[in-house]
Amino acid sequence: ADGGTSWSLHYVTSFLPATVAMKTDDIVYLSLLIASIGFGQLYRRLGSPEVRKWVGTCVGVLLTLAVSGTHILHPLLLTATNILIINYVSKSLCHAVSFWWSFSYLLFFRICHHLGLEAAPAHTNAVQMMITLKLIGVCFEVHDTWRKRGEAKKNDDEKRAQLELELKYEEVDPSPMDIFHYAFCYIGVLTGPYYKYRVYEDMLQGSPVSSGLDCLQATLRRIWVVPLYGTAFLASDYFFPLSFAEDEVIFKDYGFFYRIWYMTPVFFNFRMRIYAGFVLSECVCIMAGLGAYPVACEPKPGRGPSKYEALEVRSEKESTKVEYNFETIHNIDEFGADFTPTVRAGMRCWNMTVQFWLASNVYKRLKLARPVREALTMLASAYWHGVYPGYYLSMLTVPFILAVEDYFDRLVRRRLGDSGKYAYDWFAWFVKMQNFAYMGMAFLLLRVDTTLHYWHSIGYIYHGLLIMMHGFAQYVNLIVGKAEHKLKKSRATAIIDEHTKMRYVKTKEVVVDGENIAPNGCNGELVKDK
Repeated sequence: ADGGTSWSLHYVTSFLPATVAMKTDDIVYLSLLIASIGFGQLYRRLGSPEVRKWVGTCVGVLLTLAVSGTHILHPLLLTATNILIINYVSKSLCHAVSFWWSFSYLLFFRICHHLGLEAAPAHTNAVQMMITLKLIGVCFEVHDTWRKRGEAKKNDDEKRAQLELELKYEEVDPSPMDIFHYAFCYIGVLTGPYYKYRVYEDMLQGSPVSSGLDCLQATLRRIWVVPLYGTAFLASDYFFPLSFAEDEVIFKDYGFFYRIWYMTPVFFNFRMRIYAGFVLSECVCIMAGLGAYPVACEPKPGRGPSKYEALEVRSEKESTKVEYNFETIHNIDEFGADFTPTVRAGMRCWNMTVQFWLASNVYKRLKLARPVREALTMLASAYWHGVYPGYYLSMLTVPFILAVEDYFDRLVRRRLGDSGKYAYDWFAWFVKMQNFAYMGMAFLLLRVDTTLHYWHSIGYIYHGLLIMMHGFAQYVNLIVGKAEHKLKKSRATAIIDEHTKMRYVKTKEVVVDGENIAPNGCNGELVKDK
């Protein structure tokens, strides 16, 4: 259903068979990423911030034009409307207006072919997704700058000093052209990672060359794993293609347990492809010098510095040699995604810059109970990914998994010793990977009929396991809760009995020199405490 113009790269592959075209599409994408990495060697040597700004934007527009053709009008229109929002809507509301408008346009972009317009190529969808995050994000940055400036004027000296420190390293005041440059900068325009406008501005104002930062070596240290991921992806895709999961053969000639097992290599294939793409996207940023901050300021993915005091100390000691890292654009922690024991921990290692965007612009803005915020955040993530039911079937299962994980952590893991926790974590890891593979089938098959057909063929096993574990956790919670309640009650009773005994002793009739000196009405009686 993808479309384009006769001179877009998408149409170069349109005459090939579908499977070959898909592979060629990946090759085109890979080639553009590698070319972007190579261009960074030249880009970061451009001395003037203004020159770097314009060159980065021109290259970004050319890349977008190459993969989109006339469909570049979609990101251009979204950028133009968000510029109007920032400049003409109140700073107290611009973030909310941008959020709803940009997400509404994202829906229109994806269904416009049902309205008589030509469908955009898949690569344009990736561009539109990233520009949507960046434009909403910059509106939130503008709003937060306005809010903190107002708070700084009202608060006492200590609070004002903290707000002024935050503003020093967070405040933004972009012009319309600045927003356009940020949206279309070639760094991350095709695949991400997401980075804040302030991170982009810091890159332009800084100089990776003059700071002595060796971007080439940093790129080589990150990129060396890509051939391994690429080889693993090609081998896995050859022997365990996703298409086989839709073939009637797997349902007629193969058994229940094989279909359960088959999800694992399919998910492995997906991970290797994503890992390679994410790492290459990081390398585009690293080679250009974007996202380099001192280690001491503890940069976070997507955000940038989190410890501003360290930057203040550094500014006072400019002669001191500074160690930098690129954690700001670190988008995938492969080891953490594969080997952390829980779904919650694994998700935090996956697409980390987008996770930051969702956390800061959705999760933390909601004044609701934690489970509700988690569900709404996953809904926003599914919506951002696309309109296919598979995204929602996959991601809206996550809040229930998180709830069960939290239950078992409280009821079981925290009561175990070190060896018990070790065994528990390995079992939890196995369940986590199976849950990811199970949800991954929905994420990859996309359509509701193919997803439910496959899940039905394995008896919705992990949904069933989830319900069973949740029921068991509730039962144990009930039993343990009653036991703890009885224990507390018995302890309280024991304390009351002891206290009553002592009070009785103290209030017994006491006679000194023939006189009763106990309080009136208390001789030999229990005294009730109020």
